[in-house]
Amino acid sequence: MQVSLWYPAVEPSFPLVAEQPVRWGNNGRLHRAQDHKAVVDLRTGKVFSIVSNDYRLIRHEQAIEKVERIIHGHSRMSGYVVDTEFYNDGGRMRRTYRFPSISIQIGKDDDVCLTLHLFNSYDLTWPFIVLVGAFRFVCANGLVVGRKFYQFRRRHIFQLEAVGLGTELSRSIRQFNQQAKEWSDWAKTAMTLKVYDKVMGFMHFGSRAVEEIEYQLWGGVPPAEEGAKLITLWTFYNVLTWYITHRVKSLNSRVEQENRLRTATIYMK
Repeated sequence: MQVSLWYPAVEPSFPLVAEQPVRWGNNGRLHRAQDHKAVVDLRTGKVFSIVSNDYRLIRHEQAIEKVERIIHGHSRMSGYVVDTEFYNDGGRMRRTYRFPSISIQIGKDDDVCLTLHLFNSYDLTWPFIVLVGAFRFVCANGLVVGRKFYQFRRRHIFQLEAVGLGTELSRSIRQFNQQAKEWSDWAKTAMTLKVYDKVMGFMHFGSRAVEEIEYQLWGGVPPAEEGAKLITLWTFYNVLTWYITHRVKSLNSRVEQENRLRTATIYMK
């Protein structure tokens, strides 16, 4: 399948970030902090963080340029669709790349494709992270994986090329194929209430979220009652990812719940 390289018509508005000196004091007498600096949005004056002078700032645009340079040099990643999200007034960014040319069919009309998530932050919440996952076309779900195909985390990065990301992406594609086989097995495996209770207990959803998830699973008929639908692990997993992708509005909350689900998938074995 040939896929043309695609960019959004308008790139998101990034904060105009700079490092500024930190001053302290009272009664009009200010002293400059010798060992610390502030990471500030010059447009709004928002202070994202106070860091040591050793801290190496990675701007969102720089992180994107580094990753895309490597993606463009990878022969199998011939095209992608990209989406960028911010949290904390641009203090945190997640940029997601979907690769339709690297896709696998789990069932009839049920394809998933490889995704790459780039995380970066100015408020010190997220280091520079590259995380590989998947995307389900049929309902636009972002799928998390139990075992991470690849994850790179670094707070002070100088040369991304030196960590061999291009080689790691090739390995990630192979592991993506292996994960798809497990998902195919999930599509043929009935979910037990024991698995449901363990996963839902680990996720710590609120009562309204549980109600909506159970309605999506069983249509209002409790699973213990006669007439309740038989649910597969694949259906259960996708309802959870659907809820996180479509119902959780905050990027920060979605990332937290995705990480929780990533761990909870051990109960689906």
